[in-house]
Amino acid sequence: MAKRALRRTDRAKCTSLQREPAAFSLLVLIALAACFAASISGAQSQSLTISDRGSSKSYTARELLALPDVRVITLPDPVYRRPMTYQAVAVADLLKGMAIGPDDYVQVGASDNFSVGIPARLLLERAPDQPRAFLAVESPDAPWPVIPGKQTSAGRFYVVWQLAGAAKISTEYWAYATVALAVTDSPYKRWGGLAVGNDVPAADPARRGLDRFVAVCMACHRFNGAGEATLGPDLADPMNPVDYFQLPALRKFLLNPKSVLNWPEQKMQPANAMGLSEDDIDSIIAWLTYKARSPH
Repeated sequence: MAKRALRRTDRAKCTSLQREPAAFSLLVLIALAACFAASISGAQSQSLTISDRGSSKSYTARELLALPDVRVITLPDPVYRRPMTYQAVAVADLLKGMAIGPDDYVQVGASDNFSVGIPARLLLERAPDQPRAFLAVESPDAPWPVIPGKQTSAGRFYVVWQLAGAAKISTEYWAYATVALAVTDSPYKRWGGLAVGNDVPAADPARRGLDRFVAVCMACHRFNGAGEATLGPDLADPMNPVDYFQLPALRKFLLNPKSVLNWPEQKMQPANAMGLSEDDIDSIIAWLTYKARSPH
């Protein structure tokens, strides 16, 4: 559920060298120069990997910007909280030729361990009156601005959406710092432990709660090991939140985490910033409660 703050690993390593007592020795100066050179080189050579179950291809930013399908798009951006203009390629064009089934998902992985599964049918949509996914590409010669409240831009690759308001496009599907697109089975098929039993009525809120958990929460959290993201804690290992939160407090926390707990490294956003309604929150709690009480 949490929005992200990208890690600064290379810079941290360089800074740690600067703090050594012998920082002014020739050896340390050489190490510092190599460290910063590696950091810059890594940023310039970062590539995007696109794969299905049997093949893989990769692109650098310059290679993507040289494709004939690149276009300039302007759209309201919920991450930057204002209209943004990007050079971008339709994700449907990038996935052309990949083996994709009608119920497949595409797992979008980011450099900070954010990982969200997006239904492939949404990414393949080409109708002009429907939401369309694009991969915005940051030019090495014209970096994007810093994201409000963060310390980095959304680069180098960023999944953005035109006409996102025309359908329920999860805010988590705006995936910045993207490094990989991988065709996979749906989360429901990959991780059967997420499911509710066949005896649960179709209208039961737990079913809707599962869908909202998959669409939003799994971008940052796993559930009893199910999922790929590690940005936030596993929500069932070792305990389900309904077992250590009073339900009114859990509901309040999910609606606005800072209203219950507040700490400097907090990343989780209020529900409305993630496109979750109060009904969505109640449904997610119903699903969590079901999983806590069910032998399934």
